[in-house]
Amino acid sequence: MNPTRLPARLVVAICGLMVLFAPSSASAQEERIDSSYRWIDRSMRAGPYAGYIFTSRGNLDQAPGSSPVVGGRFRVRISSPLTFEVSLGYGSSDLYVTDPRLDTPAIVDTTNSDWLLAEVYVQLALTGSRSVKRVQPYLLFGGGIIQGLSEEVADIYAAPGLELYRFKIGTTPSIGVGVGVEWDISDRLGLGAEFRDHIWRFKSPEAFFFLPNLANFLDSGVEAPEESFWTNNLELSATLSYYF
Repeated sequence: MNPTRLPARLVVAICGLMVLFAPSSASAQEERIDSSYRWIDRSMRAGPYAGYIFTSRGNLDQAPGSSPVVGGRFRVRISSPLTFEVSLGYGSSDLYVTDPRLDTPAIVDTTNSDWLLAEVYVQLALTGSRSVKRVQPYLLFGGGIIQGLSEEVADIYAAPGLELYRFKIGTTPSIGVGVGVEWDISDRLGLGAEFRDHIWRFKSPEAFFFLPNLANFLDSGVEAPEESFWTNNLELSATLSYYF
């Protein structure tokens, strides 16, 4: 073997290896390019939520007071930006009891009422089915009902025949709008923070409009009752979602 030929063969071999592996190396570099976008592949998610609703008591301070709220939410993506949501929450509020039979109608007692908030929403993701730097902001539009549960009766209206004096949450329509942002923790988990406005419609007790009672409101200068009234109720909540 000619020792002068060995370096030349070695150089050729090295060059061949470089040519062979060059495309793979370039491809690997391309795959390592960082992007601020992250696709969210799974279309369904569900999980618990907890928050607090700052309520407005409305006409004559009749509506439910502020309350913590806990529940669950199920969401399914129906297109890149749109998601359908079913939300169910539970809360417990105090209610002010007004006696219109007094010369000057006034709040005379406080009762408690549990309630269930059942709503459906459409969620509009501003970044579509992906997050930007693991954050996905969105808007919410929807509605449903708030349903009174185990509504306590004040002692002054406990006697038979006084049912028309009792304010009840009953089954009340709810309209909802909101904004939120979800942190894309992993392929399976997301943590959302939301601000929602629940708009509720309540009815005053029929007995408020009996002529003697209505005269008490008018003569005393106390705010007159309204047959029905709307309230804005602001919710701050957090949702932990599991994607599947």
